[in-house]
Amino acid sequence: MAISSPGLGSNLDVNSIVSQLMALEQKPLTALAKKEAGYQAKISALGALQSAASALQSAAAGLVPASGSTAVQKFSVFKASVADPTIASATASSTAVAGTYSLEVTQIAKQHSIVSATGAASPFAGAGGTLAVGGTLTISLDSLGGSSPNRTTTVTIADGASPENVRDAINNAGAGVAAVVINGTAGKQLVLSSETAGSNQFVKLSGIAGLAYDPNAVPAPLTDPFAQTQAAQGAAFKLNGIAVSAATNSVTTAIDGVTLNLLKGPEAPAVSLSTSVTISKDNASLSTGLSALVKAFNDFQTTANSLGSYDATTKKAGALNGDSTLRTAQANVRAALGTVPSELASASLQRLSDIGVTQQKDGKLLIDSSKLSAAISSDLTGVANLVAAYGKSFKEATDGLIGSSGLIAARNEGLSASIKSLGKQSEVISARLTQIEARYRRQFTALDTLMSGMTKTSTFLEQQLANLPSYNQGS
Repeated sequence: MAISSPGLGSNLDVNSIVSQLMALEQKPLTALAKKEAGYQAKISALGALQSAASALQSAAAGLVPASGSTAVQKFSVFKASVADPTIASATASSTAVAGTYSLEVTQIAKQHSIVSATGAASPFAGAGGTLAVGGTLTISLDSLGGSSPNRTTTVTIADGASPENVRDAINNAGAGVAAVVINGTAGKQLVLSSETAGSNQFVKLSGIAGLAYDPNAVPAPLTDPFAQTQAAQGAAFKLNGIAVSAATNSVTTAIDGVTLNLLKGPEAPAVSLSTSVTISKDNASLSTGLSALVKAFNDFQTTANSLGSYDATTKKAGALNGDSTLRTAQANVRAALGTVPSELASASLQRLSDIGVTQQKDGKLLIDSSKLSAAISSDLTGVANLVAAYGKSFKEATDGLIGSSGLIAARNEGLSASIKSLGKQSEVISARLTQIEARYRRQFTALDTLMSGMTKTSTFLEQQLANLPSYNQGS
């Protein structure tokens, strides 16, 4: 056997002996590491459980009406469609009424646009094509002849500003006015346009003589630095033959619960464009919301069953097999499904099975679409109330599981504390093992030295004995 400890003369393998002894000494540390791995696996599994519970909570919350709203209002969704989508678009709210309306657009709202003059009247007639004197420019947006602007913005313009300087200052001010500079045959001209189309979007400029413009000054002064190229105007149309006017192309007051957005008006020689607007009831939100709840419930079941499973053949258990947190979570969700919500105590529809949602042998839910559609058609209010009530029950069941103060978080906190405790124990054991290993090495190194010395003595004695004269009895 080769000598393992340099400088020693025995055949004692100190390193191997100490390693084997330390392997035995480290068994408590190995046991702690295994226990910590188990805790970490539970934390990971609880994360999967919380994710599934959170998805179920979100799906359930999507079925609960907002405060002050009823279930029927939440699920009474209407959709709007326009026969010619190039003329207009429409959206409908829960207050809309189903019906079809003829729409005849005679005029759409337009933006106000003005352009700076050229030559001597140009505001940029100063040296080098600049504004001679600057100051504080006030930009107002108002109706023609109005005295209460819907928007007013002040912009600082420097003396000697170029058209580009003025353009940038206005665009950076967020005044609701877009500015561009066009370099034409007559020189640079500043064009200002209201960003929104509408009869209340006339642009008025004041505060700086060189940049003044008043849309109410008719006719405009000959030396006015700006001229109008497009007057602001509102929209005009007819609904079922009734004349309607609006300040902008977005109209919310013409039809109850409907927003019309006019997109195109007539072009000469046409005087109008005609199409139709249809408002219809859409029950998709109710069935879609219920389908989302069923999917989230089934996903939760799959996750929970996997985490709590046990395979007798392989003798392998899920990470949360026998865990009280998992059992509580499953019990809460089962109770939400199996208990009739109090608000449905006197209702004709009380259970999800009444509208076609049944539980299968594997615990998952299945929707009978035909039965659900028939229930919605015959009793929308009853179905809406039932779905909302169960949404509330599932939400309350999952509220106690997730979140910073939920059951799962509390369990995670306990496991984390246990891991921290194991870490401290491991540190103590590791420190002790370092001392034990050092002691073993001292002891076996001493033994190795002793054995080496004894080996040398033995060898010396053998040599001395071999040199002694032999004794011959026959001589």
